Amino acid sequence: MNYQHQFHAGNAADCVKHLALYLTLTALTRKDTPLAYMDTHAGAGSYTLGASGEHLSGIARLWSDRRSLPQCGEWLKIIHQIHPDKQLQHYPGSARLAAALLRPDDRMILCESVPETVAQLRQQLGKRPRTSILNEDGYRALFAHMPPPEKRGLILIDPPFERRDEWEALADTLLRAYGRWPQGTYLVWYPIKIRGTITRFWQALRGRIPVLVYELLQKPEEGRETLFGSGLLLINPPWGVKEALSAGLTELGPLLADPQSGGFWSLRCTGWPGPEKP
Repeated sequence: MNYQHQFHAGNAADCVKHLALYLTLTALTRKDTPLAYMDTHAGAGSYTLGASGEHLSGIARLWSDRRSLPQCGEWLKIIHQIHPDKQLQHYPGSARLAAALLRPDDRMILCESVPETVAQLRQQLGKRPRTSILNEDGYRALFAHMPPPEKRGLILIDPPFERRDEWEALADTLLRAYGRWPQGTYLVWYPIKIRGTITRFWQALRGRIPVLVYELLQKPEEGRETLFGSGLLLINPPWGVKEALSAGLTELGPLLADPQSGGFWSLRCTGWPGPEKP
């Protein structure tokens, strides 16, 4: 794989994804019973910022105002905890963020296919109890652990979208996973680049699983192929997440907007129900 997330860590897409992850896990952990957290593309635990400067259009824009953001402030506190000198130098990936939110009795299954990244992940989170770090393809490994014995939990799917069949593999995995564990909560991040590809992805899912979709754009969808924004797909979000995520993304929108697009930003929310019951 050519994708190396350290060059993209802390960018606008990470901010959108990790706000959603924070809100979803926070809601799930309000109940006392243990849960299982599964990440199909875990990446490294945390990343050193500055390699590409992409964080300057993401987390760096939020950092100075982190104490005055009512919707995003609690998520940003976790990032602040790993910066005792208050200088923004590192950014926690999804696995590190989840580990900070989960309780000792909650179980983590982290999948990563790149051996070097697995070594970094094990160095950072390998000592956490009830944690499995697997050097495997997340799409395949997922089904060996579901439904989990805890009977509740979250599956995060955040692929690099470098495979030619990534969208097809993602749709197939979601349909099979939901068929095996329809009670689970699922959170998927996807890039907004080519609208036709996203429309075909939606069509593969529509009417077969209940879905809630958010799309936050940092620039208008026009011109040549580029990253216009981020999409989030949720299945069975916990109570309160729908409203909290809408409020949080509305707060992020103007802060992450592309100055070269005149400060444009747009938040779209859609969704559809699952199959009709006979």
